[in-house]
Amino acid sequence: MFAVNASALAPTESLAAARAAFFAPIGGQGLVEQAVRRLGEAIGLGVLEVGERLPPEAVLAERFGIAPMTLRQALAILREAGYVETRRGRGGGSFVCCAVPLPAAQTATARLASLTVDDLRDLTEFRRLVAGAGAALAAERATAGEIEELRVLVEQMAAPPPFDEFRRADSRFHLAVASAARSPRLAAAELQVQADLAELLALIPHPPEALRLSNGQHRAVLEAITRRQPEAARTSMERHAAGTGDFLVGLRLGKVCG
Repeated sequence: MFAVNASALAPTESLAAARAAFFAPIGGQGLVEQAVRRLGEAIGLGVLEVGERLPPEAVLAERFGIAPMTLRQALAILREAGYVETRRGRGGGSFVCCAVPLPAAQTATARLASLTVDDLRDLTEFRRLVAGAGAALAAERATAGEIEELRVLVEQMAAPPPFDEFRRADSRFHLAVASAARSPRLAAAELQVQADLAELLALIPHPPEALRLSNGQHRAVLEAITRRQPEAARTSMERHAAGTGDFLVGLRLGKVCG
């Protein structure tokens, strides 16, 4: 695992908007399943860190707009799956105890096969526009604390670490950039993009050199944000998103159809 300081286990400034989107009300049918998905995605994308305590059940149920019993059912499923543990006594509560694993290659390939090339291009274009706008606004609005958190994430990915850890840090980086843009709607859109990409990105080849290349692009975005250069941040982020889309289209035409 990454070495993280104690502050990393608490809600971070740069992920505030992403957390707000995850804890927004849910509705409709299958409320237990929706709560499990919402919390599972938050853990898998790194918005909720291993070791972090979830909000009290009454607070979390109120945020989701569901009954406390419904939330307890969702937490019971997550405990049974090994992602959450509940501790009793003073300082107790529900804690994240395991990161959601990346999907198996077979599952990810099936997901990729279900999408057309046009679907992938549309997703890539949407991501390019959302992420680019977020980076540009972050260059104007990010606080010094948010920029430092982005820098920590880039350094964590520099080694690079094992791919599952790299992917969680990668998701956190993109969500943190969107959060620093100070636009809840934009942060929610980036959150949806990251959730949509979670399975597909497991298929992208990830030798160390590929990860270093990807993180070099992260670093270019970070430096533009640090220097308060909105257009440079937008351009670097759009280039990064487009490259990921090229990988996915190539895999869709080659491995799935070939």
